[in-house]
Amino acid sequence: MAKVSATVRMYKLFELGDCFLVTFTAGRKKSRMLIDCGSFRNSKESAERLKEIVKSIGKELGNAPIDVVVGTHQHNDHVSGFVHAGPQFEEIGINEVWLSWLDDPSDAAARRIGKEYKNLVSALVGVQSAIRNKALGVRGARSREVLDDVLGFYEAKGAAGPPVLPADAVKFLESVSGKPKYLSPGAILNMPGLPAGAVRVYVLGPPRDEDLLFDKDPKKDETYDKHVAAVSLARGLASQFAAAQQLLGAVDGKSQEMLAEEAQFPFDQSVKRPVAAAPSERLKGMRERYQAAPWRTIDEDWLGQAENLALYLDTFTNNSSLVLAIELVDSGKVLLFAADAQTGNWLSWPSIEWVDGATFEDLMARTVFYKVGHHASHNATLPKIFEMMTNDRLVALIPVHKQDPNIKKKNGWKMPAANLFKKLKEQTSGRVLQMDGDNPQDCDPKKNPAKASWKKAGIAPKITDLYIELNFS
Repeated sequence: MAKVSATVRMYKLFELGDCFLVTFTAGRKKSRMLIDCGSFRNSKESAERLKEIVKSIGKELGNAPIDVVVGTHQHNDHVSGFVHAGPQFEEIGINEVWLSWLDDPSDAAARRIGKEYKNLVSALVGVQSAIRNKALGVRGARSREVLDDVLGFYEAKGAAGPPVLPADAVKFLESVSGKPKYLSPGAILNMPGLPAGAVRVYVLGPPRDEDLLFDKDPKKDETYDKHVAAVSLARGLASQFAAAQQLLGAVDGKSQEMLAEEAQFPFDQSVKRPVAAAPSERLKGMRERYQAAPWRTIDEDWLGQAENLALYLDTFTNNSSLVLAIELVDSGKVLLFAADAQTGNWLSWPSIEWVDGATFEDLMARTVFYKVGHHASHNATLPKIFEMMTNDRLVALIPVHKQDPNIKKKNGWKMPAANLFKKLKEQTSGRVLQMDGDNPQDCDPKKNPAKASWKKAGIAPKITDLYIELNFS
C-alpha cells in the first residue's frame, strides 16, 4: 500500500468562519478535499477575502478540479463562499460534493425536519423585520440583538421572507457537481483520485436518531465551561410560535386551515374587541399607571420567546453538522473534522457500527488532528469523547478570530471558551493554533516550551498571511 500523507490548510478569515483544504498524497497521486468555505458577515470585505482565498485554491490546484467539496451545514460562516465566489468555483471545477442526509430532498425525514426549520426561520425573520426600527426597552433590545446575531448566520436583515444565502450555497453545490452524495452516519468512503483503501472517510454525524439530533445543550458533565441560559425547548413550542407569527395581523380572508391553527391559542380573533377611537378617562388613567412602571410592563415579554427560539434554531443548525473522521490507512492516523457539532451529535458517535469493523473508540484513540468544534465554544467539544483522543501527537486548530465584532463587543461570544482552551492545551501538550495567530507563548511553535512539543510531534507549522498549514505523514 502506498504511503499516504495529508496537508491540512486552515485559511485565515478576519472574522468567524471555516475554510479547510486537505491535500492527500499517495505515491504520485494527489487528491484534495475542501471542507466548507464561509465567513459570518457578508460585507464587501468579507466577500473579497473569500474570493482571494478561492483564487489561491485555484492557483494551488493548477488546472485540476477540486476532488471533493464538503458542505457541513447551512450557516453563513461555513458555506457563504460558495455564493460569493461561485463563479471562481465553477472555473476551478468540482468533481464531487458531499452533504449531510438532512440536505437530501429524497429523504422523507429530512424533508419534514427541513419544513419545520424553514417555518421557524421565516417566523423569526418576520419578528426581526417587525421590530427593526421600533423603540424598545432593555428586554426588547436584548432580544433584538440576539435575533440579529443569530439570523446573521442566515444573511437575514429584516427583509420580507426567509433568508436565502446558506440555502443558495447548498443549491449551488448540488448543481455544480451533478448529483451530490448525501451522507449518513456509518458510511465509509474512499477518497477519490487515490488508490482504493489509501484514505478512508468515516461518517460520524449528524445522527439519524431525532432525540439526539435535537439534543443541543450540554449537561453539567458534558462541557468544560458552564453557560447560563441554556436553551431547552420542545419542537412543538417552536412550531406553535411559527404558526402564531404567521397569523399575527392577519384578520380578513382567513382560510379554514388558518382558523384551525388559530384555535390553538387562548385569545383568537373571534374574541377580540376593537379599541374605541376615543378611550374613556378610566382607560386612559389605567394606561398611564401601567406605563409609569416600565419594570412591570409585559409588552416586550413575548420577544424573550423569540430570543430563545432564535438560540434554539442556531444550536440545532450546528448540531446538524456533517462530521468526518479521515483515516490515513498506512499510518493509521486519523483527522477529525467536527464542524459545529453539538451535544447530541457527539453522543451519537459511540453507537455507530461500520461494516469494516472499525470502532469509534479506536478512531478517537488514533486521532492526531482535531478541527475544534464550533470555534471552541463552550458547547461543542464533549469532554468524555475529547479525552479519548489520547494520541501523543494530537494537534488542534481553532477557526476563530478575536477581532470579530461579536467576540470583541462587551459581553460578546466567549470563543475560545476559557476552560476548553485550557483543556485543549493540556491534551495536545500546547499544540493548539488559532486562525488569528493570537496564540499564547505555551502554544507558539517558535518559542519554548511549545517549540519542543511541536518538534516531538514531527510537525513544523507553516504560517502565512493567508493560511496556517500542518503536514501529517
